[in-house]
Amino acid sequence: MGLARSTYYFELGRQDRIAIKNMPLMNQIKDIFVHHKGRYGVRRVYHELVNQGYSVNHKRVQRLMHGACEKISVNIDLL
Repeated sequence: MGLARSTYYFELGRQDRIAIKNMPLMNQIKDIFVHHKGRYGVRRVYHELVNQGYSVNHKRVQRLMHGACEKISVNIDLL
């Protein structure tokens, strides 16, 4: 395999810094998406985040939404 055993186990225990950094933003994106009953897309969520004071790029919002918001099911009947 060409990889030292110590390196393998080191990489297993390592935390993803980018994922940790994106967690608060991801939670806010999910809150906006659910609050608006799944009707807000990338552009509206991005503008909502900017209005709330976040300094974020629209491509980052798009990447996070496409990765997570497809998994969120919004039951409109209950809202």
